[in-house]
Amino acid sequence: MSVSIQNAEKQDRRSQRSSANTVRRRSLMDWMGSFGTEDIGVDLGTSNMVVYVRDKGIVLDEPSVVAVCEKTGEMIAAGHRADDMEGRTPRGIKTLRPLRESAIVDYGAAAYLLSSLLEHMSLKSTFFHPRLVMCVPSGVTGVQRRALLESAVAMGARKTVLIEQPMAAVMGTGLDTSRMVGTMVVDIGGGSANISVLSRYGIVVSSFSPDAGMVMDQAIMTHVRDKYRVRIGRKAAESAKIELGAWFNAAMTHSTSVSGSSVVTGLPMKLDISSGDVSEALKPILDRIFRKILEVLQKTPPALLADIRDHGILMTGGASCLKGLDMMITRTTGIPAYVVEYPFFVNAIGAGNALEYMDIFRDSLQNLH
Repeated sequence: MSVSIQNAEKQDRRSQRSSANTVRRRSLMDWMGSFGTEDIGVDLGTSNMVVYVRDKGIVLDEPSVVAVCEKTGEMIAAGHRADDMEGRTPRGIKTLRPLRESAIVDYGAAAYLLSSLLEHMSLKSTFFHPRLVMCVPSGVTGVQRRALLESAVAMGARKTVLIEQPMAAVMGTGLDTSRMVGTMVVDIGGGSANISVLSRYGIVVSSFSPDAGMVMDQAIMTHVRDKYRVRIGRKAAESAKIELGAWFNAAMTHSTSVSGSSVVTGLPMKLDISSGDVSEALKPILDRIFRKILEVLQKTPPALLADIRDHGILMTGGASCLKGLDMMITRTTGIPAYVVEYPFFVNAIGAGNALEYMDIFRDSLQNLH
């Protein structure tokens, strides 16, 4: 009996030494691979790509737009350069967004966007490759995850970890996730609205809606065309949305001037649209978002509901900054809603905070093999 115990102890010690050697080898390889490169947090959204670099903070915020030559398929510009071409491209060149509703719809363009912008910021090393933490919407499908990972491989990532946006948002606000009570995050970006309830153990309830910033822009364009017989561009609609907001008060009506072309004559013209016009265009979209929020609250366990009522609803994403939207959500739910600090960047900041745990995360690229 004592011999078998001794043998077992020796085998256990050998196993521990082997495990320690493996960890040391892995740490050495990780250190060698990280020499001369950066650890990067990426929020690749439908409307914008935001990049966080460890020890540097936010270093990049550019539109998720790519310009493509229609004849050859060659991609010629990305980010601000491509976005500036929207509506002004010469014949034979088109602009496109590689993501729609926060999912990659053009893998090649997404890989080009990632690679070109990071190279432009000198974030890619000649000999070594970056490690990435990338944000993904809650409930993203396996196919969509694979497309993101393949775009990371194409840009030369050495290691990629995917983190769900609601968790990244909470980490970006500075909350301690290990001690976190029930928290509700309403993330309204350019391509999608994600409503999630989280606890310290992860995401408890979540819902997704394609009703977000770009759908709002299109609704304003349609409303102006139908009411005033004037065709305006997406950027004009977006500017009106930002300036006039979502809340309409008949006693405090504001207006803004937009340029477009007459549907009847085709000639350029300018007109004033009011906050009432914007509110009327956005109402159906906001009503659908509010219904999603209420559905998530109805599915939330009572213990977490008490925490959410005490701490309020966190609002993130660019479209969450619409004037009056926080007040409308508060009135709809009876729970205080407030926009977090840095709502445009909070997901990327959260991904950046997750970089501190990069060594213990499993490489999501392994799932491709």
